[in-house]
Amino acid sequence: MKRTLLQVTQEYLDATSGFYVDSIFDTDESQQVAKIAERVYYQMVQEYDNVLFTMDELTLESLADTTRPNYMLLPERVQKIQRSKIWYNVSKEAGELDYKLVGYLPPLDFIAYTLHSNKTNSIIVEGYNDNKMSISTNQFPSYFTSFDNVHVVFDSYNNEFDTTLQASKTRFVASQEKVFLQEDSFVIPIPNHLSETFLDMFLNEALTLVHQQPIGMIAQRARVKKIKLQQDNRTLGQSESKPKYGRRGLSGSYVPRGHGG
Repeated sequence: MKRTLLQVTQEYLDATSGFYVDSIFDTDESQQVAKIAERVYYQMVQEYDNVLFTMDELTLESLADTTRPNYMLLPERVQKIQRSKIWYNVSKEAGELDYKLVGYLPPLDFIAYTLHSNKTNSIIVEGYNDNKMSISTNQFPSYFTSFDNVHVVFDSYNNEFDTTLQASKTRFVASQEKVFLQEDSFVIPIPNHLSETFLDMFLNEALTLVHQQPIGMIAQRARVKKIKLQQDNRTLGQSESKPKYGRRGLSGSYVPRGHGG
């Protein structure tokens, strides 16, 4: 069962025999508890990315920069591109679809590859960090990387069909961060099967930090469900050993963008 932010705040107040509120803004305590709910949500998104909170098929964003025709942008709230896979439509016929999987290379491997690529039909592109690379201009992309987890850099583009790489020709599946709003009616974007897990983890955190009197039964439930989440997180999406790629970075350190991930 999905719950609103006001409902989970009221669940905490019920557990502590606190004052009933009609809004999260009624008391200092209810506002503090609502902030804890937000923090617990983002912690879950960060720690349990493979549980797949919100999976979407997306496209990259075009820069439309003819000086960097091989550069594209990740959408703002992409957390991780699943298995580092991006597809590009390489069809040479208008209106037809022929998606080719573009391989991921770590930055150093990508640089080494472009240094030894075909120089006959190529241009020198200067990146945003003063790095320069040679890219092919007569073939669709074969590899991509990122130097900053914001821009996606490809090894080539086909100038017979594209002035710059086109957003509409890309496809990928990503974990996507949802904005957590401090509003009474905000429905916390947790899948139904994880709703009780979130509630117990939130209550345990709020009882410890605000009430300063954890309830043993809730704390035990939260521990058990956290272990289950960790197990699921290791299992889901792990059939291939691939680097994690997205705005959270290859290292796995994630800070929600604009939320203080």
